[in-house]
Formats: sequence, C-alpha cells, structure tokens
Amino acid sequence: MSKLQDLPPIQMFLPDETVEMVKKYGTDFPDNFALEQEMTILFSDMRGFTEMAESFKPHDVYASINASIAIQTRAVHTHGGSVNKFLGDGLLACFSGNNKSERALACMLDLLTALPAREGELLPCQVGFGLHCGHVLFGLLGDTQRREFTVIGDVANTAARLCGVAKPFQALVTADVAFDIPTRLRDQHCRYLCPRTFKGKKQPINIYEITVAGF
Repeated sequence: MSKLQDLPPIQMFLPDETVEMVKKYGTDFPDNFALEQEMTILFSDMRGFTEMAESFKPHDVYASINASIAIQTRAVHTHGGSVNKFLGDGLLACFSGNNKSERALACMLDLLTALPAREGELLPCQVGFGLHCGHVLFGLLGDTQRREFTVIGDVANTAARLCGVAKPFQALVTADVAFDIPTRLRDQHCRYLCPRTFKGKKQPINIYEITVAGF
C-alpha cells in the first residue's frame, strides 16, 4: 500500500472504494448503482465532545480531534481497512475481503493501546467503538451535484448503535464479529458482556467487548 505522501492528491480526499469504483466505471454511474458485499463495519465516536466544544477554543478542539482521527486512520489503513467517511469527531471504516474481522480486531487492539497512551497530550479524546459484520449494500447516494459511495443497511446501523453505548476507550462487537475471528483470538480478546435490545430492532444482540490483554 502506498504511503500517504505518495498518493495522488485527489486520493487523499476519497475512500479507497470510491477511487476503485471511479477507476473501474468512470463517472457514468446509473442513479441506483449499488454493490452487495460482505464487510466488517467500524464506527468510532468521541465521548463528551459537546462539553469539550463548549469549554475550549475551536482551534484547540480541532487539534485534539485531528490528532485522534489521524491515529485511527493510520490504524485502519495499516490493517487493510478503508475510512469511508469522517463523522465530525469520529469515523466510519470498512474492512472487506479475507480475514476482514480478524484485521478489524487487530486495528482495534492497536487503537485501544495507542489512544489512551496519548490521553492528556492535548484535550481529552475519549473514543468509543462499535463493530458489526455481514451483508451490506455499498451504494451511490446523491445526485449530479454531489455524490458519494457509502455503506447502507442493518450492519452499519448496528455498528453505530454499539458505538453509541460504548464507554470511553471501549470497543463493543456483535457475536457475528466475535465468531468471524479465529477461535484462539476470540478466546483471548473477546469477552462476552450481555444481550441488549436496541430500539427498532426485534431481536436482542449479544455483545462482546474487545480486551487488549487476554483473560
């Protein structure tokens, strides 16, 4: 994989999947263009962002968020994922292909070590994470004025829900992710927590927590 400084400028601003789609199809996409794919989806979100934004100068808030996002982006790319979009104080990342959940786990283990170690250097950036895997629709949204490729469906929604209830520096994953990981790694790094029913979902979701150290 190319280093960031080696990439053509436009590729620094677009997700890998978008670049590949444009290379393959050009810009002549039908309005309903969408691809079905198996993915592991990662959401991150900062805890206490509203209070931080209210209490500190915008440039200090920006510097802190950017430092956190840079660490996350680097880890995602290191483990073969793609940052689909930045979400203010967090991001949405996609892992596809062979060993997608194992690579997502490795990414999380790096982040759960790196981010707390940087805490205190700038403003607090206590991030929570949610991961789910399964069948997604990777589709084109928008019109001729503004378009983007993004993941659509229950997998992304569930990952976002998990992220929403994760504590600072906690990564929550579904059983689908936990059992998409080799048994040795699951036994070492995935601790079962509880079932939880989210609003709008009919069935409870079995939730696991990723732990850096074995237990």
